[in-house]
Amino acid sequence: MKTIQLLLVFLRAFGGAALLLGLSFWLGYARSLTQLHIRLGIALVLCLWAMSLIAWWKTGRIGRSAFAVLYGLTIVFFGVMHAAILPGAFHWVVQLVHLALGAGAVVFGGQLAAAALGGRREPALARGAGLDRSRA
Repeated sequence: MKTIQLLLVFLRAFGGAALLLGLSFWLGYARSLTQLHIRLGIALVLCLWAMSLIAWWKTGRIGRSAFAVLYGLTIVFFGVMHAAILPGAFHWVVQLVHLALGAGAVVFGGQLAAAALGGRREPALARGAGLDRSRA
């Protein structure tokens, strides 16, 4: 099994476990497992970052990988701060955004894995000069 595939399995496992814990928190259960939920979220972000580095190395494209790093930072920031954002009756909106960010990380990790497994590194000259390599 390739490293990127193994990271994708871990990313999905961490994301699924964090989702189940988050839903149990939302329903009023398992509050004592908050630290586990936080650690699962950190592990999910670390997997996403590792996958972004591998995708960058395999494809030679920085855009998607840079976005993954920024997305991961957003998840960490939002995860740490979300309890203080919009407390009160509308805190469910913040929880929903938190859920969407986590689910988006799992989806984005799948896209990074697909790019890394199917991508091939382009020479810098062809990429920078806009040359059409299909005629070569």
